[in-house]
Amino acid sequence: MRRKRERGERGRPWYRAERDQWFVTFNGKKQPLLDGRGNPIRGKDNRAGAERAWHELHALAGVPDNGEDNEVRSVLELYLQDMERRAVAGKTLATYTAYFRSFLARFPRLVVRDLKPSHVHTWWQLSHPAWGNSTRNLSGAAFKAAFRWAASPGKGGAIIPRSPLDGMPLPTMRKRSAEVVVSDAEFARLLALVKSEPVRDILTVAWETGTRPVNLARATAANLTADGNALLFADWNTEAGSAVHKTFKATGRPLVVPLTDAAKAVVLRLIDAHPVGVVFRTPTGLPWTEVRLASTVLHYARRAGLKGRFTAYSCRHTRATALLEAGHSDTDVAAILGNSPGVIHRNYSHVAAKVNRLRDLLNNSRKPEKKRKPKET
Repeated sequence: MRRKRERGERGRPWYRAERDQWFVTFNGKKQPLLDGRGNPIRGKDNRAGAERAWHELHALAGVPDNGEDNEVRSVLELYLQDMERRAVAGKTLATYTAYFRSFLARFPRLVVRDLKPSHVHTWWQLSHPAWGNSTRNLSGAAFKAAFRWAASPGKGGAIIPRSPLDGMPLPTMRKRSAEVVVSDAEFARLLALVKSEPVRDILTVAWETGTRPVNLARATAANLTADGNALLFADWNTEAGSAVHKTFKATGRPLVVPLTDAAKAVVLRLIDAHPVGVVFRTPTGLPWTEVRLASTVLHYARRAGLKGRFTAYSCRHTRATALLEAGHSDTDVAAILGNSPGVIHRNYSHVAAKVNRLRDLLNNSRKPEKKRKPKET
């Protein structure tokens, strides 16, 4: 009588019908096979998918010993897994995943030893010729971060001796801060078109404070300070599992958003109306999201003749520009907007150039005229 083969013999993938899932026996333990997105491999007829996942599993298991002979695919996959463990924002993870999948579609068997900056440039040119400098900068930074992580003993375990992309220059990102600054009159014209009070409320407070729109979308009554003069975003007044603010992970410091008199009046009224949950809501009572606010702003920008000039971030850029043009220091503006002075200096260098030019004109106007020498006769 022929002996029945045991599941997992020779370490090959095997199918478990009651779970509709593929497994592999590894070191005496059954392990589910997952696809590139972390989903179980399913379907009795999907042996090809199970085999692919099994081969990738074997490749990743040997990564620590392979060094520069590792496939680029393996390094990028481990970096994505590390991003998931660190609970990186879902949008960022999805963006990086799309970048890496696209690159690997063009260079499926590239090994770390052979990887050069020219591969990234070729990928940009052939796979994404329509990308501008900003997207190329972001995607290039993603690859540099992945290989820097892989070469770091304290992070990626030094699975490669060095990053092959160290020193790779990235295209300069296009700075839109100067392009999306609008005047008080232009904003008043747009706001006059807004009949919905919830839309007027969030635009008014964004204009008055210059804070990031996402901060207003997250604000609750718990974020209002005792004197009502500011919104405070800290770990102790933020719901567990929710983001505190954009730079909290990096700095660990709370964010203070000072409220002008006009902004304070709006916030106090909304907190009375919504003592529980988010303060700013859409006309239908839903929380504002990035997409909802962007589409709403675009609608009114078109009507006001400001398409391409007024965005959800225009209030922030305009406030920063106005404060700097009024002569306030980078440090003070950074404190008001919740940025570092370095970010303010980099993103609003156009303001410094304008102020310096005006200063030169003023200085020149104050210089005494040179006395003309009398003509000799």
